[in-house]
Amino acid sequence: MPAQPLKKKILIVDDEESVGIGMTEILKDAGFMAKYVTDGMKAVEEVAKEHYDLVFMDIVMPEVNGLEAFRRIKQIKKNVRVVLFTGFYKDAEKIIFEGIKEGMIEEFLRKPFFAEEIINIARKYA
Repeated sequence: MPAQPLKKKILIVDDEESVGIGMTEILKDAGFMAKYVTDGMKAVEEVAKEHYDLVFMDIVMPEVNGLEAFRRIKQIKKNVRVVLFTGFYKDAEKIIFEGIKEGMIEEFLRKPFFAEEIINIARKYA
């Protein structure tokens, strides 16, 4: 019997529990292994101790925002893919531009997003 391919592991980072849990369940239903944490520092700690194929991370979070957490994650694991997302807020464009300028943003999502978008991006990058 051939070995089953390993499931891709995805980390979801968002301070809004409903978004984080929702994304986790969508990705699990699509066949991924998914874990949810509530802030940027927990994301950095999680990536340091565990392998993830992809990280979905909210930009706007208290204390350590998504862009800063992204920078710290890349220092720990250079090859991990991170997809940033956010809802509408007044400084979003500035932060997005900063991330693009630093070469950190390959893919970006705006809330609200559809399950199909999340799954397609996960399949593309994980």
